Amino acid sequence: MSRLSFEGRDNSKRRNDADPWSYKSLPELSALPAAERKDVWKKAVGHAYEQWQTFLVYPSAFILVMPVSYWLGLTFGHDFIGIMTGIMIAGAINERIVFRIARPHLKKIIARDDKG
Repeated sequence: MSRLSFEGRDNSKRRNDADPWSYKSLPELSALPAAERKDVWKKAVGHAYEQWQTFLVYPSAFILVMPVSYWLGLTFGHDFIGIMTGIMIAGAINERIVFRIARPHLKKIIARDDKG
């Protein structure tokens, strides 16, 4: 089998390990009712904001994305649209990184809630 051939592979594990886009689809929260799922997720995000990596994300994303989007906006004669696009892209980057930082906290929070 060549390195580039995917015909004989079992991709079922790869699909199950995909990164979910919403806390509602996280396997860690699947056994909880909707209201409790939301509360646990809010606690996990709160724990994520206590880490220095989260605060490093905001300036990094804006410093990297804003000049490029502003320049593209100026190039096409719509600097405001470029700025707004940069804000949206940087916000999406921030959201995904906070999501990844918050996810490891879920098991600890669920275990703590089960004990108490």
